[in-house]
Amino acid sequence: MKGFLGFLSFVLVAGGVQGLVHEFSGTWIPVMGFTRHVYVDGYEIYIGIALLALGAAVAVAAGRAGEAGPKG
Repeated sequence: MKGFLGFLSFVLVAGGVQGLVHEFSGTWIPVMGFTRHVYVDGYEIYIGIALLALGAAVAVAAGRAGEAGPKG
């Protein structure tokens, strides 16, 4: 579970950064092409910040999931 949450966190943070880079520079990073469908015209900065915050929250959850794993 920790591995999946870590990957999901990376995707969310990378998508947020990619959206903010696009908003300020006007170029899309082709690796994260799915984010073109996530962003709504006029709300790009808000969605980018929300994706960054959500990615950070998932990263914290991944860290806690690793701590609370089975002891043995």
